[in-house]
Amino acid sequence: MTTADVLAIFPSTFLSFLVAFALGAVFWIAGLVVVSLITPHSELTLLRAGNLPTAIVFGGKAIGMVLPIAAVARSAAGPLDQIIWCVVAVAVQLGAHLLLSTLLTGRLREEIEADKVGGAAVFIAFMQIGAGILNNACMSG
Repeated sequence: MTTADVLAIFPSTFLSFLVAFALGAVFWIAGLVVVSLITPHSELTLLRAGNLPTAIVFGGKAIGMVLPIAAVARSAAGPLDQIIWCVVAVAVQLGAHLLLSTLLTGRLREEIEADKVGGAAVFIAFMQIGAGILNNACMSG
């Protein structure tokens, strides 16, 4: 392929990149917003206040959420396919969040209120990342 060939197809491939990136970013942010809305404490307020357990848990959620969304962006047949699989990816991560929150809600609440990192915050963060890695592997086919 010559330079002229590459430059000739660049506008269409760049547009495809922009669409895939924008869809991925929208679903990543939307997924994190939904997770925040179903969390009993105001994560954004706690993050702004510098609450470390919240930062660790939310960071794990963010990484766990973006991993399968990235896999979908890489393997989707087009924008509609990407949208469908991003919905599935976000739903799986929300399910992991709900399960982990249910199992450790009391302990995590104690850590957040005391602003002290303990086992619950670290465990939830790593489990969210682990769920994202598994979700990513399943999504990337």
